[in-house]
Formats: sequence, structure tokens, C-alpha cells
Amino acid sequence: MTTASIPTVPEPTPSGPTSGGAATSGSVPSRAATRRVLWFASARAVVRLSWARTVTPMLLVGMALLVVLPMAFALVFAARGPLSGDPVQFLIGRYDQLVLTVAVPILALLLGTSAFAAESNDGTLMYLVTTTTPRWWIVLVRMLFAATIAAALSALAVWGSGRIATGSSDPLDVTKAFTAAAAFGAATYAAGFTAIALVTKRALVGGLAYVLFWEGILSNTFPALNFLSVRQWMLAVAASLTEATSKQLTAGPSLRAALIGGGAVVVLAVVIATRRLARPRLSRIGN
Repeated sequence: MTTASIPTVPEPTPSGPTSGGAATSGSVPSRAATRRVLWFASARAVVRLSWARTVTPMLLVGMALLVVLPMAFALVFAARGPLSGDPVQFLIGRYDQLVLTVAVPILALLLGTSAFAAESNDGTLMYLVTTTTPRWWIVLVRMLFAATIAAALSALAVWGSGRIATGSSDPLDVTKAFTAAAAFGAATYAAGFTAIALVTKRALVGGLAYVLFWEGILSNTFPALNFLSVRQWMLAVAASLTEATSKQLTAGPSLRAALIGGGAVVVLAVVIATRRLARPRLSRIGN
């Protein structure tokens, strides 16, 4: 098994005067400068390890299908021309049903749960936590890795669908609004699913159960649960950025509630994942 080497912080050697009283010509970098370099180097090593554990051919195919699916519906819409109807309402419906409900959570789930799960199984996680790299930094970099890719792919699915359906125009800024909303939701989902991957080995099953039952059934059946739904938070973000009106955009929480909820999920996920990594019995991670 090959692993990326996590750099450690060396103790700087003070440069005292030489026997002749002159200072040495080679200056030793300060502790702060050395630490900054190693923060970046350790983050790069964690990202490389995450990429190696996460990006597999099967995962790439699955993510590509999720991105292309809404674009295929947009292509059918564009092919019908004027018979297709109002492009704004079409895009709002497809963005909500295909992107926010399916593509965004599944992309974040695949990226958030895959790396830590694989690292726990093959022993790489043991190597990571025995280095001098702080646990919270490992967790934060891993979450940023999953969130960045999930947000980029989700935004691509929205932008590509809008481009196909309406060309270069963006009526009522609906595509821009849902692009920002999808990126926000993907980052929130990725943080939560990354933490779940450290809590249980069945993170994929647990994440799917959350997406299907909580987001798909319970939040639609009981409107009071909309304030605890990431999908509804995304719709609130989209509603604040477009002048378009529809039932989906007006039934959820306010923008402030959505931002507070997303921020709370990210902070709680970092705390839970860091505490999980800090436990001495590492063999229990993911059990």
C-alpha cells in the first residue's frame, strides 16, 4: 500500500554567531514561515490521498450520469422549440426535481463517504492520525475536497441544462440562481456526509436513507420540516437570486434560515468528525 507522505513540522535550528563572531550566512526560516509551508504541504498530501481513494472509474461514470441527466431533459425541451412552453418554469421544475433532489445529494454522498471509508478499511486512516497533522485539519481539507468537486459538478449540471434549454440567454437569472443554490447545497451535503463516513461504515446506506426518506418523503409530507431540509435551503437561496415565481420557490424557509442552517451543519460536521478521529481506539472508527 502506498500512501502520500504527510509532512511534519521540523524544529528550526537557531543560527547563532560563528566562532569569529559573524552571523552564519544561511538563515533558518522562522517557525511561523515553516508552519505555513507545512500546512499547505500537508493539505496537498491529504488531497492527493483523497483523490487516489475517491476517484475510481465506476465513481466517475456514476457522477457523469448524474451531471448529464438534467442536460438530457433540457435537450428534449430545446428540440421541441416553441411547443415546449415557458422555459423558466421548465428549468425551475427540472432544477428542483433532477438537480437539487437527485444530482446534488448523490454527488455529495459519493464524494463525502468514499475516501474516509476506504482509508478506514485499508489502514491508511491509522497512518493519517498518527502524524503530527492536526485532526481538524485532516477533516477540514477532506471536506473541502469533497465539497469543491460536488459543488463544481452540481453547478455544471445546472449551467449546462440552462445553456441547452435557453441558449446564451438566462431569463430572470434562473440559471444563475440555481447554480449558486446547487453549489451551496453540495457543500453542505458534502460536509455532513464526510462526518457520517467516520461515524459508521454504512454511511452510504445512511446517506441514501436520509435523501430518500427525509428529503423526499418527510419534508414533503410535513411542511414544518422544511426548515431542516437542505433541499429547501437550496430553494431559499435560489429564490433570493431570481425574480421568477413558482410554488417551489415560495414554500420554503427564508434565506437567513437557510444560511444559518447550512453553516450549522458544516460546523457540527467538523466537530463530530474531529472528535471521532481523536478517539484513541481507531479500530472503532466506522463501526
